[in-house]
Amino acid sequence: MFSPSTSTVGGDSSLIAGYGSMQTSGGDRSLTAGYGSTQTAGHGSILTAGYGSNSTAGDESTLTAGYGSTLTALENSSLTAGCGSTEIAGFSSTLIAGYGSSQTAGGDSTLTAGMGSVQTAGDRSKLIAGADSTQIAGDRSKLLAGSNSFLTAGDRSKLTAGDDCTLMAGDRSKLTAGKNSVLTAGANSRLIGSLGSTLTGGEDSVLIFRCWDGKRYTNIIAKTGEEGVEADTAYQVDDDTNVVEKFDDPFDTIMPDQDGGPASAEDHAPDAHAPH
Repeated sequence: MFSPSTSTVGGDSSLIAGYGSMQTSGGDRSLTAGYGSTQTAGHGSILTAGYGSNSTAGDESTLTAGYGSTLTALENSSLTAGCGSTEIAGFSSTLIAGYGSSQTAGGDSTLTAGMGSVQTAGDRSKLIAGADSTQIAGDRSKLLAGSNSFLTAGDRSKLTAGDDCTLMAGDRSKLTAGKNSVLTAGANSRLIGSLGSTLTGGEDSVLIFRCWDGKRYTNIIAKTGEEGVEADTAYQVDDDTNVVEKFDDPFDTIMPDQDGGPASAEDHAPDAHAPH
């Protein structure tokens, strides 16, 4: 059985230690430690630690730690941690964490986390999380989450989520969510929500409500700046498939000032303005 150890080794080394250990190594190394351990390694290293561990590695490293761990790595790193973990990585990194985890990564990163996770990433990142997650990403990011999630992204982002979610993005973004979701985006964006969802778009944005009529889905399409649909205003679809302004009071609604109401299109209909 391992005893609590402390290891300090130079280049081309392999370190294996028991519970409550601390390890320090140079570049191109492999470190393995037990529960409650602390590991520090140089470039191109591989670190594996048990529960409640703290791992720090240089570039091009691979870190694997158990539950309640903290992992920190530089560029081009891959981090894998158990439940309740915290991971921080540099650019071009891949982070995978269990339930209730928090992940922070630089640009060009890929983050995957379990339910109840919080993920923060830089530009051009891809984030995938389970239900009850919160994701915050930089510009040109792609976020995918399960139900009851909260997604926030910058301009030119793509957000996809399940039912009962909240999605917020900047200009020129595409947001897609399930039933009873809240979608908010900037100008020149495309928002798609199912029945019971609330859509708010900036200038020159397209609002698409997917509605089930008992036989098939139809798309109720409206565009901000046309036929009474205003930018930066929350809209829903009522029981008669009319696009109406949403208020906190469910009995207080206002239909846009238009002649015929937004068009109902087939499920496969292309993007289009509400016809005059």
